Amino acid sequence: MNNEDYQRDGFICLWRTMKNWEWFTDVNTAHLFVYCLISANHKDKKYKGTVIKRGSFVTSYSKISAETGLSVQNIRTSLKKLKSTQEITYKTSTKGTVIIVQNYSKYQNYNKRSNNQ
Repeated sequence: MNNEDYQRDGFICLWRTMKNWEWFTDVNTAHLFVYCLISANHKDKKYKGTVIKRGSFVTSYSKISAETGLSVQNIRTSLKKLKSTQEITYKTSTKGTVIIVQNYSKYQNYNKRSNNQ
């Protein structure tokens, strides 16, 4: 990727305190959560007539598998872990699975900088 690709695609914040997060050493779950942060809409978008809110995205297990290299079973297991600790919620419908990153704005509030940069 070149600089234009990076600028076009934007960025996410990843806070250093993530090292203290309970799933940080669970490679599949941590990888899936970062994937969710990267995939989530940074603003509301319409998808097939439905508004998909900021912090959410529409996907499928097969798409996540193709993009992360995780098996569908690993994805299901990691989604359940993330849901159990309220990092995400998800709903499956005929249009796909909508994954919602709980507290997305808290994770992605890059306008307020800490003094410990």
